[in-house]
Amino acid sequence: MLADVIIHGIQEKKGIDIILMDLRNIHNAMCDYFIVCHGSSKTQVEAIADSVAMEVKKAIGENPFHKE
Repeated sequence: MLADVIIHGIQEKKGIDIILMDLRNIHNAMCDYFIVCHGSSKTQVEAIADSVAMEVKKAIGENPFHKE
């Protein structure tokens, strides 16, 4: 599951308080899952975002559509 790949990327850079929200049962939801975490510094947050993008690229061969 792609959400597992994303969580692995977050864990690789020690992301804090990872939350996976399952939105599949919500009518008109824009996505199936929403994943949130935080880091202790701007540098760590940037490293987490880069790690997630790299893990997704390795898993499916595409860059993430959007990250924030």
